[in-house]
Amino acid sequence: MAMVSSRWVLLFFLLSLISLFFFPSTSYALEGWMKYFRKDILLNTYSRAYAVDHEKLWVGTNGDGIVVYTGKDTRNFNSKNTNSLPNLKDGLVSDNITCLLVDQPGERVWVGTNEGLSSCNLDAKDWRRFSSKDGLPNDIIRDIAIDEKGIIWVATPSGVASFDGSVWKTYSSQNGLFEDNVQSLKTLGGSVWIATVGGSICRFDGTSWKTFMHY
Repeated sequence: MAMVSSRWVLLFFLLSLISLFFFPSTSYALEGWMKYFRKDILLNTYSRAYAVDHEKLWVGTNGDGIVVYTGKDTRNFNSKNTNSLPNLKDGLVSDNITCLLVDQPGERVWVGTNEGLSSCNLDAKDWRRFSSKDGLPNDIIRDIAIDEKGIIWVATPSGVASFDGSVWKTYSSQNGLFEDNVQSLKTLGGSVWIATVGGSICRFDGTSWKTFMHY
């Protein structure tokens, strides 16, 4: 029950942020929902992930890449228009987005897909790609988080990986993780919490993993 309640709290918080973004604080009398269609915002049939920076709402779609709302206009970034010379391999790795994270202090956006991980600055420029060739345990990225030290954490079907800005470090059942098939993760108070497909809840305190729940 605690897990379900947490999900509802997270959903409520996310919807609150979106409503504050679209509706000015001076407008309290709302008669209904504002509707946005594919022709208006370049969205695919449904969106998968959301992230908010100081001025923009980032939306990850299932096939159309990323849609960015500035409050005045909408921009679309995909695997075609983010690849530019001289390196054609540093754009968005895939248009099927699974998760998003805005790193405000680092001024970067992290984008998870089923084909690897991409990142860019807040202007959607300076793109970089990461895959299993760079140290990820798997190219399927299910979740992304950042801890209080600025380290990026990603969840994959083959374990968890952390990135300090230069080196990837992998955690799996071979070095302390109870189960490799990780579905989601969160950072809190210097610890990293993960939930696995098999029903395990684990915490990493910076030194070792501890399993609190397993079904």
